[in-house]
Amino acid sequence: MRGILAVLLTGVALSLCLVLPALGGAPAGPTNEDCLGCHADKGLAKEVKGKKVSLYADETVLKASAHGPLACTDCHADIKEVPHPEKLAPVSCLNCHPDAADTVAKSVHGRKDGPQLDCQSCHGAHGVRRAAQLGTAPCETCHQSEVRGWQASVHGQAVAHGVKEAAHCSDCHGSTHRLASQKDPGAPTSRVKMAETCGRCHADRALIEKRKIPIPQAFQLYQKSVHGRAVAAGLPAATCNTCHSSHEIRRATDPQSTVNRRTIPKTCGACHAEESKVYLESIHGTAMRNGATKAPVCTDCHGEHSISGAQDPNSRVSVAQVTKTCSSCHAALEITEKYGLPENRVTSYQDSFHGLAARGGSLTAANCASCHGFHDVRLSTDPKSSIYPSNLPATCGKCHPGASENFAKGSVHVSVTQQEAPILYYVRTFYLLMIVGTIGGMAAHNGLDFLRKLRRTYRDWLVTEATEAMHDMEPEGSVLRMSLAERCQHALLASSFIVLVYTGFALKFPDTWLFAWLVALEQGSAIRGWVHRGAAVAMILACLWHLAYLPTRRGRALVADMLPRPEDVKEVWQNVGYLSGLRSDPPRFGRFSYIEKAEYWSLIWGSMVMVVTGFALWFETEAMRFLPLWTLDLATMVHYYEAWLATLAIVVWHFYMVIFNPDVYPMNWTWLTGKISTAMLRHEHPREYERLREQEEAESDSGESAEAMPGATPSGSKPA
Repeated sequence: MRGILAVLLTGVALSLCLVLPALGGAPAGPTNEDCLGCHADKGLAKEVKGKKVSLYADETVLKASAHGPLACTDCHADIKEVPHPEKLAPVSCLNCHPDAADTVAKSVHGRKDGPQLDCQSCHGAHGVRRAAQLGTAPCETCHQSEVRGWQASVHGQAVAHGVKEAAHCSDCHGSTHRLASQKDPGAPTSRVKMAETCGRCHADRALIEKRKIPIPQAFQLYQKSVHGRAVAAGLPAATCNTCHSSHEIRRATDPQSTVNRRTIPKTCGACHAEESKVYLESIHGTAMRNGATKAPVCTDCHGEHSISGAQDPNSRVSVAQVTKTCSSCHAALEITEKYGLPENRVTSYQDSFHGLAARGGSLTAANCASCHGFHDVRLSTDPKSSIYPSNLPATCGKCHPGASENFAKGSVHVSVTQQEAPILYYVRTFYLLMIVGTIGGMAAHNGLDFLRKLRRTYRDWLVTEATEAMHDMEPEGSVLRMSLAERCQHALLASSFIVLVYTGFALKFPDTWLFAWLVALEQGSAIRGWVHRGAAVAMILACLWHLAYLPTRRGRALVADMLPRPEDVKEVWQNVGYLSGLRSDPPRFGRFSYIEKAEYWSLIWGSMVMVVTGFALWFETEAMRFLPLWTLDLATMVHYYEAWLATLAIVVWHFYMVIFNPDVYPMNWTWLTGKISTAMLRHEHPREYERLREQEEAESDSGESAEAMPGATPSGSKPA
C-alpha cells in the first residue's frame, strides 16, 4: 500500500508541474515561437573564424526529432530573453545524458588523443534522432570511404535488400558510445577479438541456416587453424578482416573481392610477400595470371579457414598429405584434359619406390614437393626448375648424398608403355605371362593330382574298411628324409620368406585391411622397412648356410640327386598321363621328383634375383653412382613380380604338396621330424626305396652300419 501511495503522489506532483505553469500565465523564458521568429530565416548566419555558419532552424525537423517535446531553452539554458546576447554558452548534453557523456569520453571519439567529437557530430544539432534511425549517416561524415566500402559489401547489399540481420557499423564496432580503437585489445575489432566478433553471426547455426551462408563452419575452422591459434596466443597473425578486408567484404565470386581466385595471391602476399612473389613466377602463378581459372592458388593447397602449418600431420601441405593435395588436380581428368597435362603422373609416382614408401606411412620418402618444390614449381624445361636435368643431382642429393648424373638418366614418372619404356614393358609382359603360365600349370597339375587321389580314396573305401594309406604310420618304421641341419635351414628360410612376403606386400598395398594395422603402427617410423630388411638378412643367412652345407657328404649327395636329368622330362609326361587317367601306373620317382627339383632350382634362382634387386633398392644411392635411373625402376619391377611368382608358387604348389595333398593332409610332418614312413617312401619314391633297401642289404652282408650311408637312416622296425 505504501508503494502504491508513493506512485500516486509522484504522479500527482508531476501533473501539477505540467499544469500549473499553464494556469499561471506566461512562461518564464522565450518560447519556441519566439526563437523561430528569427531562426526560421534560412539566410540567418554568422561568421566564426572567417567561416560562415548558418543559424537556420527548421521547425519541422525540430518537431520530428527525438527532442521534439523540448523547448529551445531546455538546451540553450542561458537564453532568458529575446533578443539574446550574441555569444552563448555551448550546449551541453551532460545536463540530461550524464552517463552517456562519461561513456563517450572514454571511447575513441572522446579521448584526448582521438578526434574528440561532440554529441552533435553524430546526433546532429536540431534534428536529433534515435540511434536506430541514424543508420550509417553519422559515420559517413568522417569515415566516408569505409561507409562506401560497406555499402558495396555483402553486408551493405543485404541491408539494402531489407535483411535485418545483416551487419551494421555497431554490430562489428560495438556500442556507439563505447567505440574503441582496433588497437585496444578489448575492442570488438581488435586482432584478438575480430574472429569472435565475426563469429557472433558466422557461428550462429540458426542464422546460417536462415540466410544460407555458404561456409557454416568458417569460425570453428579458423579457431583451429594456424592463424587462429597464433592470434589466441597473442602472436601477430591473420584474422578475418586480414583476408576478407574490414568493410568492403565481397563474395568470393566477385572479381573485386580480396578472396577471389585472382586476388588471393595478392591477399596472402600482404603477409607472405616472398612466397607470393615466388608463386607468381611459378608455372601455377603464370597460368593463373594468363587466365587459367583452374590453376591452383594459395587456398587450393593450404586450405581456406582451416590452414595448418606444414609440420601439422593433418595439414594439406604436410609431408604425409602433400601428394594427396597435388593429386586433387593432377589426377583429375577434367584438368589434365583441359590443360594437356600428363595423366599418369600421380599413378606413376604411387607405383614408384618413393610412392610405395609414402603410402606405407614413411615420412622420409620423397613426395611431390621434395622434387618439384613448394611455391616455385616450374616446368622441367626451365633452367631454374629443381627438376631441370642439370639440377637433378642437387635435388636428389638432398635425400641421396653424393647423387651423380645417373639420377638424371631416365624418366622419373615412368609410364610402362612400349614407346616410353620398352625394357620395362617387355619385362613386365614376360613376368605376367610367366606368372599366368607357371601358376596356371601348377594349379592344373595339382587339380589333376587331387582328383586322381580322390577317386582312389573313394574306390579303396568301397573295397575295404581301411586302406593301407600313406599317412606315415606303418609298422615297418621310418627313414630319415631331412637331417637336423636341413630342417633348421628350411625353418629359417620359411619363416624369413613369410615375413618378407607380408612386409613386402604391405608396402604395395598399405590401404588394405590385411596390412592397415602395420601401417597404423608405423606412423612414419619405417618399422615395416626395417622388419623387411631384417627378414631379408635372415633369408640370406639361410642361403649362405645352405651353400656352406653343400660341400658336406650329405650336401654333395643332395646336389647330385637334385640335378635335372633327361628322365625327369619323361616322368613329367608319365605323371600327367597317370593323373589324367591315360596310364594305369604312376612314374617311379627317385629320391627327388621333378616337382621337388623344380622347387629347389626355382628357389635358388628366385633368391638370387630377389637379393640382387633388393640390395639395389636398399642401397639405391650407391647403386645409382654406377647405374642409370631406369635400372632402379627395372629392379623395382622385377622385385615386385618375382615376389608374386614366388608367393603364388609356394601357395599353389608347395602348400598343396605338404598340406592339402590327400596323402599327407593335414600336414607332412617331415619338415619337423625329418622322417618319412617307409610306406610313404615306397609309394612316393619307389626307386629311392629300392635303392635304400638294396644298400641296406649290401651293408648287412658287409657288416657296415646303415647309419653311415647318406639318405638312409632307418629307425624302428627293420627296413623294408
